[in-house]
Amino acid sequence: MNVREGQIRLCHAMLDTLFGRDVALCDAGVGLGKTYAYLVACVLWQLQRPRPMQRPVVISTASITLQNAILEEYIPFLSDALIQNGYIQAPVCAVLRKGKERFVCDVRLLIRQKQITARGKRFRKRAPALQEARQCLDLDRLPNLPRHERRLICVPSRCARSCIAHTDCRYRQYLKASNGPSVTIQVCNHNYLLADAAHRKNGWTPLLKDYQALVIDEAHKLPETVRQMNTRRICSAELLAYEKLLTAGHCGLSAQKLRAVTREFLAAFAPPETKAERAIPLKQTKAGTAALQHLDKAIGEILKQRPEAMPRGLRGKLSAVQQLIPLFLGTDSTFVRYLTWQRESGGTGVDLCAVPFDLPKCLTSALWNEQKPAILTSGTLAAGEDFSHTEKRMGLDRGTPLRTLKVLSPFDYEKNCMLYFPESRRRKSEPEEERIARQIEELVCAANGHTLVLFTSYDQMGRVYEKLKAKLPLPVLQLRRNAQSYLQQFKQLPNAVLFASGACWEGVDFPGDMVSLLVIPRLPFPVPDPLGEALRTQYGDLHSYIQTEIVPEMQIKLRQGFGRAIRTETDSGVVAILDPRAAPGGRYHRAVLDALPEMPVGASLRAVRKFYRKHKSPEYFLPKLSREVDLSCEPSVLSRKSKVET
Repeated sequence: MNVREGQIRLCHAMLDTLFGRDVALCDAGVGLGKTYAYLVACVLWQLQRPRPMQRPVVISTASITLQNAILEEYIPFLSDALIQNGYIQAPVCAVLRKGKERFVCDVRLLIRQKQITARGKRFRKRAPALQEARQCLDLDRLPNLPRHERRLICVPSRCARSCIAHTDCRYRQYLKASNGPSVTIQVCNHNYLLADAAHRKNGWTPLLKDYQALVIDEAHKLPETVRQMNTRRICSAELLAYEKLLTAGHCGLSAQKLRAVTREFLAAFAPPETKAERAIPLKQTKAGTAALQHLDKAIGEILKQRPEAMPRGLRGKLSAVQQLIPLFLGTDSTFVRYLTWQRESGGTGVDLCAVPFDLPKCLTSALWNEQKPAILTSGTLAAGEDFSHTEKRMGLDRGTPLRTLKVLSPFDYEKNCMLYFPESRRRKSEPEEERIARQIEELVCAANGHTLVLFTSYDQMGRVYEKLKAKLPLPVLQLRRNAQSYLQQFKQLPNAVLFASGACWEGVDFPGDMVSLLVIPRLPFPVPDPLGEALRTQYGDLHSYIQTEIVPEMQIKLRQGFGRAIRTETDSGVVAILDPRAAPGGRYHRAVLDALPEMPVGASLRAVRKFYRKHKSPEYFLPKLSREVDLSCEPSVLSRKSKVET
């Protein structure tokens, strides 16, 4: 309940944007309270609108966590405060909008329950999870429901009006309430927002109730969502799934044709033996051209069958694949084409991808041409003090009326944080992983654990983990992909070390002394990809491309990672960047300093130890863990009682 002048300034700027019908880029520092700032601005603005013009505001986010917090914490608290002070008479009415596949279909649920009952004892253990679905419409709130069961009971892509439960099913009631006159805020994710824009552009039924203003929180995620939504794909996994549907539908000859051309497709675009993990540009080859032509011919022959002879819904899916084939046979310069591979059961899957070269134009067409006031906010929209990179990525440098504002975090970084660059002590012929492991070990011992290490590569993380897991007298956890349970274990252990990558660069919260040391082994430069390589051709030289495109991306990602260190006004800690390019005299030292708040800089372990002695109580350095702990075991078997010595 602190008064934050920066938050008030941010709210005023957002309110001015709404009244001026502009677009605003608002870079809000950690701990400023930007969510309350835009909620207050939206509510006050709506109160001033003439009643005939009052329509909902849309709030789009990138994470389910933030959506739930807005609906269950922020809006109820704000409503109570505004009602108690006489600003509004009734609570703010907000609804969550998302895809129909995330909701329960009552008819399909009933059918599935009957199937489970008929199949006897073996399937009875699934019954309780399905029974929960009778009480809860939102499938995301049913964590115990297996993914297979979700697919079987969710609302289908085509919900027929002839359905026996059409008038009284819970999903229809939810839609009716979501479009009701009392709704003032619609909350959705970026994908749903862009899908609604596509519906409007194509003249289809909108997904969202018509709205008068837009707030995009976690706006730094929007360009990646635009890319995802606009990428066209031909996937071998989907072709194999369609072949199985044809077989199950007793279309044997058609299934045989599709199976043959899918095998040819896989052979023509198989990964080379020396392929890297990342995507590579698609090159026209005789084998690839022939495979696509044969696929086109086979699908054409399959589609000549009578509609009733094919499995339901498959005709449209095969037609969609056929319409994409000319895109990969042609040389349309407005698209960048590339190949990706992924491991599948029994082999390697192939995806042919085509992404529009001018993605900012897609965003302008989808959102900004509507000329509705929009607030884009995040903690990482500016590179230093410059918004030009974000403006370009968002398509906001093309004549859209634009405001920009950067409000610094209220946290006292100069007092509570130190930036550490290790002194250059790299030994001759010392491999990079050896240097990183040695420096992490020294820092972890100085901080007595309480450490988060953010890697840019899962492979490098694994190699460093293997070097350190038996050396450190502390629990060392490695967070692989989708291992959320390890986050909870890290929070429960008194002074552990967590190795992480990927999604942990943002969105995770470790307040207090959980993370008092943040280590970044390498600067988070973006991974080269075909779209970036195509963009590079627009620049006269490599240096210009790096400074204009690559460095700002690194700075934004670095700020996201840095935000994991200090989460409250009372937190204190050290942020160590081990990349020699970031150290004083390094190529990117100035860019790193420009990206981060002002704070003291240290270059010795002695300075790190002195910082902890000054800012931490004696209890922080307890418990000391026995060096006899078996750190090679799974984290789940570590227990405080057997490992901790006070």
